[in-house]
Amino acid sequence: MPKVSVIMPSFNVGDYIQECMDSVLKQTLQDLEIICVDSGSTDGTLELLQKYEKQDSRIRLLVSDRKSYGYQMNLGLEAARGQYIGIVETDDFIAPEMYEELYKTAVLHGADFVKADFDVFSTLEDGERVYLRYKASKYTCVRYHKIFSSEDYQSGPGTMDVFIWSGIYKKEFLDRHKIRFQETPGAAFQDCGFRFQVAMHVRRGIFLDESFYRYRRDNIGSSTYNKKCVLFNLSECKYLINVFRRQGLENRDSWGYLAREIAVIAHRPYVELLQWNQPDEETGAALEEFRIILKEFIACGFLSRSQVSPDMWKEIRIFLERPDVYEYSASLEAEIRAAYIKDFLKEISAWKQVVLFGSGQVGRCAYTLIRINHFNNIVAFGDNEKSKWGSFYGGCPIKDPEKLIKEYPDAYYLVANAGHFEEIRSQLKGYGIPETRIGRYSQTTFPLDCTNVFMRKKDALPNQDD
Repeated sequence: MPKVSVIMPSFNVGDYIQECMDSVLKQTLQDLEIICVDSGSTDGTLELLQKYEKQDSRIRLLVSDRKSYGYQMNLGLEAARGQYIGIVETDDFIAPEMYEELYKTAVLHGADFVKADFDVFSTLEDGERVYLRYKASKYTCVRYHKIFSSEDYQSGPGTMDVFIWSGIYKKEFLDRHKIRFQETPGAAFQDCGFRFQVAMHVRRGIFLDESFYRYRRDNIGSSTYNKKCVLFNLSECKYLINVFRRQGLENRDSWGYLAREIAVIAHRPYVELLQWNQPDEETGAALEEFRIILKEFIACGFLSRSQVSPDMWKEIRIFLERPDVYEYSASLEAEIRAAYIKDFLKEISAWKQVVLFGSGQVGRCAYTLIRINHFNNIVAFGDNEKSKWGSFYGGCPIKDPEKLIKEYPDAYYLVANAGHFEEIRSQLKGYGIPETRIGRYSQTTFPLDCTNVFMRKKDALPNQDD
């Protein structure tokens, strides 16, 4: 029995598949079974996988007769013989030690699953890559190195985690609870049902404060930009309700948790969709179906004012009772968010040279947001921490601020340090930089937002050459 079976679904990922496969083959844990499930790629992906299969006996190639991520994953799960299951999306890649570290922890604690942090990455126009760390402890209710169960999910103030590929799952645990994917067409958001089933049954789950997985964000064909996201979310939520009923989950806490999560899924992603893209024409009907589901939850007592925050309850009430107000509010919020980023990028585009002051997480977020939207006028980072001088981020040097002023006297200095803005502004003014050339980065620092390409309208961005 292999220690880990790695399931790798693919469809037309020819630009990424080699790096992905090589990263799995180079794992320090050699006792792997690698199950590649291709759904009829026509861009060379399938042929490359066939070559890999001939070269390494650990690889098993399955060809799916359906273009469905869920169906591909279920084929892989049924074929898997490993003690634990890993999942690698084939436009991503992983660190060499990923499965060795996860498996070691899983065996030590008899875990149903072990997950870890990950790095979001994008490849810029000049070939440079930028990485931003996603820390579960910062963005969710996760506590590292603590064993938790489904009760922790249900009693926590928010979702504990939403990503399925950053860890491994015990095969026996998945089989015992019949945890599988919904087999709808396409490949968008079909991990939603899987992760909720895991959350409802886990008895021993562990998170590590290390990063092993590298999650790609520069693929415009990804589900992030899909106009049908509300429809896909609705399908997953309906699937989950059926799973709960089929498995006889009568626990009111479990249903309450599901109801709260569906309340979030029902309307909040719609604002992001409006911000980044234009919704599919069927989105309105999908939102109406969500309203019916949530009203039934309220009628059954699974969703009530006492179970959520006052702000959340207000959002739910507006969503359910005043669709016209909700539509106006969501559209306005998306427009304001989009305009905020557009104005920021327009401001940056007005300068031939931009220096980012601060090379920590905030500075890296600023750099990524600017560069991923095709602006190339950032010349350097300034940082008061001497140990960083001489190093690079994304191909951009980190330098002594005093020397930077002499090197770039006419640059625009964007302060990317939330806690020390006033001190840094005074420092820059002391160097002779006028206040008109000192700005403050106040955009998002959430890794997944910083790596979004601004694409709401064709003419959304200014031209740097103007």
